[in-house]
Amino acid sequence: MNINTYLGFDIGTKRTGVAIANSLTMRATGIAVIKHHKNNSTNWIALDEVINSHNIKLFIVGLPFDQQGKEQIMTFIAKSFGKKLKNRYQIEVEFIDEYLSSNEAKKLLKYNHHHHNAQRGNVDKQSSQLILQTWLNEKRFN
Repeated sequence: MNINTYLGFDIGTKRTGVAIANSLTMRATGIAVIKHHKNNSTNWIALDEVINSHNIKLFIVGLPFDQQGKEQIMTFIAKSFGKKLKNRYQIEVEFIDEYLSSNEAKKLLKYNHHHHNAQRGNVDKQSSQLILQTWLNEKRFN
């Protein structure tokens, strides 16, 4: 039985949340928050460390849309990040609508007794987990 490992990303200009899951458990877990450089360029060294420590089958990148479902600046940034991931690591990328993942992450952190102003890094990690879990759930039932 082949067990595939997936990484999910909640892309930001200052930080990117990273989650991991596999095809056996089908459960996403937030594992890292990558802090980018002060000029908002991607911290590839930190990403290399996370990505190269796992045998990844597929990357899942959240695409943020506005409330009307239209693309916004962060949508283009996430798409660009996905293309760079694919080119750098030679691993396929799938995109998934991440509508309101950050808001949902804040609610979950608050529900789990974290301070209502949860650290942004925790929100980013939780958001990446929600993005990846949503993708897993969609794959499970398709």
